[in-house]
Amino acid sequence: MQPPAAGTLRVLHLSDTHLTGDGALHQGSVDTTAALESVLARVDGVPGIGLVVVSGDVSEDGSPESYAAVLERVGGWAERHGAALVAVPGNHDLREGFRQVLSNGHVLGEGGRPVMHTMEYHPPTVPVWGQSLVAGRRIVTVDTSVPGAGYGEVSEASLERLRTALAGDHAPHGTIVVLHHPPLPAPTELHEALRLQNPEALADVVRGSDVRVVLGGHYHHHFAGSLAGVPVLVAPGVANDTDVTGAYDEESAYVDSGALVVDVAEDGSVWSTPLRVPRPDADPLAFHLDAETVASVIAAAGKH
Repeated sequence: MQPPAAGTLRVLHLSDTHLTGDGALHQGSVDTTAALESVLARVDGVPGIGLVVVSGDVSEDGSPESYAAVLERVGGWAERHGAALVAVPGNHDLREGFRQVLSNGHVLGEGGRPVMHTMEYHPPTVPVWGQSLVAGRRIVTVDTSVPGAGYGEVSEASLERLRTALAGDHAPHGTIVVLHHPPLPAPTELHEALRLQNPEALADVVRGSDVRVVLGGHYHHHFAGSLAGVPVLVAPGVANDTDVTGAYDEESAYVDSGALVVDVAEDGSVWSTPLRVPRPDADPLAFHLDAETVASVIAAAGKH
């Protein structure tokens, strides 16, 4: 891959790693630890990565051990490459375990140097929030998870914190917002029930601001769109790849992994390169849920 141009921040965008504390298979079929290691090996030669982002569903079970496993692998990769590292919770994450290991998600700063945090107790009802500066870009992580639910929402408190941050001094080269539930239409009925519930509120905050791009996950497939004129990029899943061509009321995924390489130029231009990391040694189908099963999942975790 061509090295990034001078002044460009190159981002390795990972999402939906779904690691478990005990190494259990995701959906009974995918070794997500092996999948993550395969992705990191594939991108090892990509030049100029300055920031690594993990946009939610870092863990499948919310255990401290699962976050430690991600930190060991992704954090180790970022340190070796001199890259900053930020992560944000998704609907499968548990805030208590996330904070115990990853604090506010801003783990490594510029050059891959550890960020020092004061240990503060936050109840699980309080969204995780963080911001840092990387190569002149303000990186803001917005927790869209809703405890006990699969759908997402940006809380009023998080909207206000984002509004306040963006209303302050502009970052030298703009802001990158990282969240899990993307403010884009969903590909399947299940994801529609589990989508971000208030994208309009988020749009009102980012409209006319210095936000250059919004990075999200959740859909386990690469999508691109916009929100209030701001590009929105959704990373492929590390755990599996959603079948977006199947029946709308069913849900299937393939044993396939991916990542995005996102370049953010000094003038605000943004472009991305999706990377596919196939697993030829595995059964191609990760799982299939028929319409009845999808309906039961929606009833349990979706927004009606």
